[in-house]
This record gives sequence, C-alpha cells and structure tokens, in this order.
Amino acid sequence: KASFVASISGDGRALVLRPLDTLSLQAGRALELWAVPPSGAPRSLGLIDADRATTLVRTRLLVDTAALAVSVEPAGGSPTGAPTGPIVSVGQVRL
Repeated sequence: KASFVASISGDGRALVLRPLDTLSLQAGRALELWAVPPSGAPRSLGLIDADRATTLVRTRLLVDTAALAVSVEPAGGSPTGAPTGPIVSVGQVRL
C-alpha cells in the first residue's frame, strides 16, 4: 500500500499529489492516477512520480469525482484506458 496527500487549488484546476513514503517500483512500471466517479469507469488523470510531488493542471479536474486511486501500470501508462495493475492507494475526495 502507498499513501498520498492530494491538495487542490481554490479554482479546482490544479491538483498536487505528494507521496508520504517512497514507493519502490519494478523496472518498466509507473504509477497512474485515476479519478473515480460515483458510478461508471475511472478516468486517467496521468502518470505520477513515486518519490516526489506531481502537479496536474486541467480544467474541470474533479468534476464527477468521488475518489482518487493510484494503480501500478506499464511505464507509459495503462494500455487499455482503464486500470490494469494493482490499485496501491485509494481515497475519497472531500471538498
């Protein structure tokens, strides 16, 4: 399991995700962040760093998002557009 802290800007356009511990990944693997809606399929928010803060800037970043999840994926990210590897962290979005 991995632990992260997510901070969201006041305008909702930027999210900073910080790992609380360094997560060791096998070669050729990456972490991918997912927005999980109340129902339906998760959507990728992009790859994140295992050992330092990652900032994501997008319009409508958390629209229809009930939780954030992090999965382990191939180095370039999920080849299917959905999580394919193990989920290593998940947390509810509370605004």
